[in-house]
Amino acid sequence: MTVQLTVKLYGTLDRWVPGYNPETGCVVLVAAQSTVADLIDHLGIPPRSVGIVSINGRAAKKADVLPERALVKVFHPIFGG
Repeated sequence: MTVQLTVKLYGTLDRWVPGYNPETGCVVLVAAQSTVADLIDHLGIPPRSVGIVSINGRAAKKADVLPERALVKVFHPIFGG
C-alpha cells in the first residue's frame, strides 16, 4: 500500500530532485507508514540539508508518519547572525 503526497521544496533543496517544478511541487508515492525521514531519503536529499518540515501546515519531526494526500513542505536550514 502506498501514500500519495504533494511535496514542495524551498531554498536550494530542489537541486536534489531532478525535474522538480518549484511552482507546482511534485507528487510522490511512498509506502504506507513512511516517516518524514523516509521521504527525505526517498527524495535523495541529504538529511543535513533539511531544516524545517511541515505536514499540512504543522511543524513535523523526522519520526512523524506521513498521512495520505498530505502537503509536505521542506525547507533548507536558515543561517545567519
